[in-house]
Amino acid sequence: MQYFFILGSNPVLSAAEIMALLPGANVTVTELYKHALLAESELAVDTPMLMSRLGGTIKIGKIFTEEEPLNPEEAIKIMVSYLLAKGGSGRTMDFGFSIYALERDMPMQRAAETSNAMRNVGLEVKRRLKEAGTSARWVKAQVGPALTSVVVAKNRLIENGAEFVVFVKEGKMRIGVTELVQPFEDFSEADYGRPSRDTLQGMLPPKLARIMINMIHVSRPMMEVTLMDPFCGSGTVVTEALRMGFDWVYGSDKNPAAIDGTSQNIKWAQEQGLVQSIDHVTVFTSDARDISKQIPDNQLDAIVTEPYLGPPRTGLEKRGEIQRQLGELQKLYYECLSSWRRALKNGSPVVMALPVYIMGMEKHGIIASEFEKIGYVTESLLPARLLQRIGVPETRNRGLLYGRNDQHVWREIVRLRLKKD
Repeated sequence: MQYFFILGSNPVLSAAEIMALLPGANVTVTELYKHALLAESELAVDTPMLMSRLGGTIKIGKIFTEEEPLNPEEAIKIMVSYLLAKGGSGRTMDFGFSIYALERDMPMQRAAETSNAMRNVGLEVKRRLKEAGTSARWVKAQVGPALTSVVVAKNRLIENGAEFVVFVKEGKMRIGVTELVQPFEDFSEADYGRPSRDTLQGMLPPKLARIMINMIHVSRPMMEVTLMDPFCGSGTVVTEALRMGFDWVYGSDKNPAAIDGTSQNIKWAQEQGLVQSIDHVTVFTSDARDISKQIPDNQLDAIVTEPYLGPPRTGLEKRGEIQRQLGELQKLYYECLSSWRRALKNGSPVVMALPVYIMGMEKHGIIASEFEKIGYVTESLLPARLLQRIGVPETRNRGLLYGRNDQHVWREIVRLRLKKD
């Protein structure tokens, strides 16, 4: 079976998250590009479970045709046959199609060119379905060659017909159907609906929090994993971990108001049905450097956190000021990681969002190799061969960047692992 995953706004992080969750013994990633990851599996993949955990994937589906020359007439036949088999005659079918180019260079341009070549496909599918006694509604992409997950969901294409996904590469095509789209309304509610939000300090987006949690790459069932965020702020990591099914979760922050906000958000999430159980959640006020005084030795299986990233930046700071701030943060993180060693089990991961300060074309960040002195090693989040395919290099800390061009502070997602004694 061939599966496809349509990647989110940061495709390299989305791909790393998928790789952390896919059962490696059964699933082989065959292709990775800026918009899609393709995989093969001899066994059926539990795609509903995957989508319920993923934060960076927009669509999941199956490819059901072999690679063949790009041919609009053949695409029409495939779509009509699929819709008739699914709905039969006498039923109104809703359908649409998206085009993704599996090309490293200019994928959007090539997808647009293909979309132009297939501009009459939708009308012809409707006509042939009508001849077969089936009325149909063609849902078109509003912008570009692909339907958004919102359009697919709002028009109920999966339930009432199909969203066909056409992958094109070097003049050839493969066609699949979308089976699941990201539950965007749940993420929006978890972000904007929660009662406590610290917009002044900035907040970790729930989708990114979920990606980071998945990066811990712990093979045991989530309910058996004890996870902590020592800089929990308003509780995004804690709440997302609970939404994903983690049972044993700790959160701490040195700001009592943040702990109050976290408690409010956890209670609200349970009332909204976003979280099933909060029986084993513990949140408390503590400096992150004092965690070893609060948590029993060898208690934690993983830490996922966005630590303090420094004061808000204007973009006008001089290089010396930036270096001073990063030096202070380097010291803070060193002291935190030193404290966390006792609470972590041997071999446990720490996934962190480290700050990267932008100065024009320059990027200045933390030196994670310093943490080797206290027993941590950095790990790559994606194999080098896949990074080469997508054309995005890993950072000097073996991490991946998350940020926008208009931001003065980016995040560098890194995974450290405590060495085994």
